[in-house]
Amino acid sequence: MPYFSGQGRVYIGARDALGNPQGLAYVGNVPELKVSLSVETLEHQESVSGQRLTDLQLIKTKKGEFACTLEELIATNLALALYGATTAQTPGTVTAEALPNPVTPGSLYLLAKQDVSSVVVKDSSATPKTLPAAQYSVNAKHGSLVILDATTGGPYVEPFKVDYAYGTASVTAMFTQPLPERWVRFEGLNTADGNREVVIDLYRVAINPAKELSVITDELLKFELSGQVLADTLKPAAGDLGQFGRIVLL
Repeated sequence: MPYFSGQGRVYIGARDALGNPQGLAYVGNVPELKVSLSVETLEHQESVSGQRLTDLQLIKTKKGEFACTLEELIATNLALALYGATTAQTPGTVTAEALPNPVTPGSLYLLAKQDVSSVVVKDSSATPKTLPAAQYSVNAKHGSLVILDATTGGPYVEPFKVDYAYGTASVTAMFTQPLPERWVRFEGLNTADGNREVVIDLYRVAINPAKELSVITDELLKFELSGQVLADTLKPAAGDLGQFGRIVLL
């Protein structure tokens, strides 16, 4: 019997102007992938027999839903989950980045970049005074610092200004992109049928933002991508491919 239990790889990518898939990106381990189909119907009941029997059913709409659980916090997945664009931070230096005026000892102050090094804090006097390194604490990877003592060795003229170098990072900003429509492909194996290969294509999926990112938890992070499978009207309705998607058993 051709029972099915699937495993495999999920790829998601953009479509070109003709609706064809461009380069698709592997999204990492996916422990759960679901495709749901439904129709909305209009029913008619006759009014002759006294039983109000349904004698006609018309399909009003056809819908498809897609959902998958992602486990890997990579740039491709974050861009989809956050409606964002990922940029690569390249190494560089910053000079005289001003801290809020005045600073409050013990408070955390954020620098514009992360993965910082060679941090020097100076005041704003005509001949700047350097704040001794023992009077502030740097969270180098996170790009922040705490002023511990803003008086010893002074007086200092605020605002304090920070010079530093910074390294590489991958930065994904939230909600900077429109609703993404993506081609989704599953290249999998039916482990209940001798690892028989299977392909599933969804031609046009409108991806929803992630409902939640459980950042602090005792479990490994998982987050869901879901969306509506839209009709690809660039494909003929009567064609072999259909307009929503296809399943290929190999």
